[in-house]
Amino acid sequence: MSDNTLRSEKWRRLERVIKWTGLSINSFALTIGLKRSENLYQIKKGNNGISRDLAELITAKYPSVSKGWLLTGEGEMLIGNKAVTGSGSGIPYYGMDATVAVEQQLPPPLFYINVPIFNDCDLSAMALGTAMQPDIPAGSIVLLKKWDVKAVVPGESYLIISAAFKGFRIIRRSEQADELLLLPRNAEEYDPISIKQSSIEKLFIVRGIIIKKIL
Repeated sequence: MSDNTLRSEKWRRLERVIKWTGLSINSFALTIGLKRSENLYQIKKGNNGISRDLAELITAKYPSVSKGWLLTGEGEMLIGNKAVTGSGSGIPYYGMDATVAVEQQLPPPLFYINVPIFNDCDLSAMALGTAMQPDIPAGSIVLLKKWDVKAVVPGESYLIISAAFKGFRIIRRSEQADELLLLPRNAEEYDPISIKQSSIEKLFIVRGIIIKKIL
């Protein structure tokens, strides 16, 4: 195998992990503790490989990712449930954009969040958009519970998945029987949206928010 092929294989492994988290390269770099994302771009260009230090940063943040696989390509990317703490107690947390998480077949969760009053939630993930700031800051963790469209509580925040719209919004009823108004909290930068209630494919109510600080 040529050196160029080896370098591209290393980037493909790293890129696979980044896509799994649902983050951009820059956001992924910040999340694992890198002050600059240049190191990752150098791997993409083929100038650098995946160092042991980088692999340790990634697996410290995402413990279900195999360090051995990152470094050598041997085995599987995910260690599996053995890397998950909590033994299934609490809310499964996925280190990716919530909008991405609810649309795909999920891998094993990174860990479980145990908040007794919210443990009826179905999953937790990251909210990366700014439309719901300051109520839901970008980068915060949202605790989500599956919800029936017919049981929508006006004024509550939801994650909506439909053909026309995917994201977080406050839902209010419209004067039209089959329409819902989706309202942003950040009204200075985002406009209200009207969609057909029948077009909603998946709906999750936001039961709680955990705000993280990236230092």
